[in-house]
Amino acid sequence: MTSLPADDITSSTSAWDLVPATVVCATETAAAPTPESRPTCEEMRAVIAGHRLISAYAEGPRATQLMFLADAEGRLARAAADGSVEAGCTLDELAGTLARATGHQLQPEHPGLRRVLLVHLDAPDLPVLAALSGTGFTAVSRHGWSVVVFDAEVDFWTVRTGLAETAVALSSDGATRSFEVLLAGEDPASVTDLEAADAVCALEWGPEWRPTGGAGAESGETPAGRFERDLVRLCAGGTSELQTESVASVFDLDPAETNRLRNYVLGESTDLVLESVLQLLGLPALAAKVVEGSREITELEGAEHYEPAAVGAALLHGLTIEPTGDGLLARYQRALVRRPELLLALAGTETALGVGLAGAARRGGAGARVLGTLSAALLADAAAESAYYAALRGARHRRAGTRPGTVAADDSPAAELLAGPDPATGSRARWRRFFGLDRG
Repeated sequence: MTSLPADDITSSTSAWDLVPATVVCATETAAAPTPESRPTCEEMRAVIAGHRLISAYAEGPRATQLMFLADAEGRLARAAADGSVEAGCTLDELAGTLARATGHQLQPEHPGLRRVLLVHLDAPDLPVLAALSGTGFTAVSRHGWSVVVFDAEVDFWTVRTGLAETAVALSSDGATRSFEVLLAGEDPASVTDLEAADAVCALEWGPEWRPTGGAGAESGETPAGRFERDLVRLCAGGTSELQTESVASVFDLDPAETNRLRNYVLGESTDLVLESVLQLLGLPALAAKVVEGSREITELEGAEHYEPAAVGAALLHGLTIEPTGDGLLARYQRALVRRPELLLALAGTETALGVGLAGAARRGGAGARVLGTLSAALLADAAAESAYYAALRGARHRRAGTRPGTVAADDSPAAELLAGPDPATGSRARWRRFFGLDRG
């Protein structure tokens, strides 16, 4: 491969892509049988240096994180004898060499990383989100926000990159942690430019990133040496002052609260830092407990599992779920879910009024058409409320008779009434646009 200038690795037109990898328990298993054996991290670095690979590493308590550069064919960037950059072995070939030399496995994915999406959607919105995104997830809602854990990693990225609602992506492996604010059209994970990264609304904590030394100590100002330094700088970017101010601005923090946030950012990466930040920003702190692994989301009160369904059935399920927000509509729906008999009383009153107006309209007169229209509207509304009451009662019976924590599909007559057109029609497209999931 032709040698490239060092600044190209952070450009959107670069021929090199970032390739992460993990060596699990790199320090915990370093206890050697003989005094002459080197620590595991040193063994790993020796293998990488032997291949002259341009890379960076960060050593945590449970795993060592690695970052490489790869071309379109998956060949890792390495330092040539003259200090230029060329394509070397693949990640699989390096993994085989590392396993033979140290006995440790190089994994392309991080097995210990946990991800949580904190979305500004209340519990009644979640069945529709599952239906429109085609993903399954478990979620628990608090004060109008929902903590979501997806069934599959690809589902997390599907919703993260398409959701137009304000959301926060949390991740933690016990050493490296991140808090990323997802605004409409902006995903921090898509930013690789070193300067553009300062504008990303994200906070990060973690161990220090260092060069593995594959470019060689004598690299100096060679292209390979500059590649390695820029790679370390990209991985170890940390959190800038602009990023801290951006998060403070999104959540309307006053100067004293902003200073507290700054202190959290400058502090160590501990299992309490995310919880402290969430409390400061007024977000459900239980999301931090879930992402740190101290609590499983299925153990939390109100946790539900959602599966994709038809949009109409999902909308009906949403109407039968008690919201957690404090707004007027949320309080109204909460009252109906808790006491569905209110709907029967209201439907009965509207039915009586509708029948009375219909009788008055049959007697004729100047206002007969108006009275007939009002009568039809009241009777239709009464029918809808009766269907809603049936749906609420059905949902109550299903919760009592189905496996806890599972939202099943609804095939009741009320569901058919509210299901509307086929999910593939324009109705579904409008809902997808509302949730920001229509990228077609």
